[in-house]
Amino acid sequence: MEVKKLTAYLLCEKFNVSIYEAVDSRYKTTRYKDVVVIDLEDDEQIVLFRYGVIVCWNIKYENLKFFQDFIHSHMILELEDMIIEEFIYQEGEAFKIQQDVLSFDDHSILFRIAIAHTLAQNVKLELFEKHIEQSIEENATIPNQLALDGKIKLSKKEVAQKIGQLFLVKSKINLHYDLLDTPDFFWEYSEYEIYYEKMTKYLDLRARVEVLNKKVEVIQEILDMLSNEQKHKYSSFLEWIIIILIAFEIVMNIVDHIV
Repeated sequence: MEVKKLTAYLLCEKFNVSIYEAVDSRYKTTRYKDVVVIDLEDDEQIVLFRYGVIVCWNIKYENLKFFQDFIHSHMILELEDMIIEEFIYQEGEAFKIQQDVLSFDDHSILFRIAIAHTLAQNVKLELFEKHIEQSIEENATIPNQLALDGKIKLSKKEVAQKIGQLFLVKSKINLHYDLLDTPDFFWEYSEYEIYYEKMTKYLDLRARVEVLNKKVEVIQEILDMLSNEQKHKYSSFLEWIIIILIAFEIVMNIVDHIV
């Protein structure tokens, strides 16, 4: 039985709007809302998502390389290390997933889009997980410092920078969080949602999204901690200014009295 490769690539943060016109000018394409299906040769198809993902059905290496070079100028914030998820698929009597092997007898474009949606969400979620895990690891010493010393050993500028970095990670996830919801595609083609749900369950997307939410809460707690520390540092600064001014006034009064 012939097996073929199914691969999802997260290439960048997103593609610019001109990507649609570009692929239309070069390839035979079919568009479903914000999803573009690109037909190459024989059974080769690419499903392109505006949020930086392409899902490739049975694409030869040289065709994939040419396509990536072709769309390179339309990438926004290209990733240094693209995220890749690989499966293989084959002809079967019914839809089945086992050990990253898909079996099915439906070869329609709509079926492929339904499967591609799950794989695209999977690699996007993997990027979010990577960002937030890295942020938590980088800031893991902050609660320890507070517990041991009662204060955070960072300057006001460093605290402000940490707040900015954490806020960027949190806001990036929140702004793109809707990408992890059930796609609008299934409002119109609800009969294909069953395949999407089965793939979602296989990839454990729902549970991973819940874990991601918990980690976002941890980021928020660290943000609150840093914000409180920044307020404390500012309050301490004001207190010292007031103390110095009072001391100066007392000294001046003493000098005036002596004189």
